[in-house]
Amino acid sequence: MHYKQKQKGSLYLTVVLLGIVLAIATGVIGIVVNGSNLTKGLGDSVRAFHIADSGIEQTLYTLRKEATPYDSNIDCTSDFTSYGTSECSVNIITEGDTVRIEATGAYNGSQRRIEAKY
Repeated sequence: MHYKQKQKGSLYLTVVLLGIVLAIATGVIGIVVNGSNLTKGLGDSVRAFHIADSGIEQTLYTLRKEATPYDSNIDCTSDFTSYGTSECSVNIITEGDTVRIEATGAYNGSQRRIEAKY
């Protein structure tokens, strides 16, 4: 009888230890998955910023060639088809002698907006 009680006690101990190890493993996996998603979102954000920056550079080039700034909204999405799911829009706003260019870049749900004045 004494031997069966020891077996029963070791079975309970094994189940408890297995539960603790399983809980720790689940927590570690959750942390790794969240870190991976955060890293992916950061990469998408950087791509969105570069798309917006390229929209500003393209607009500055066009304005310098034409030498006459005018208020307009430009959809430059077609220029970034090699990026995949991306969008680009540029607004040109003249304020006296100053021209303000606002560009918005988007990539896979991340969106960044930058502004330049000249």
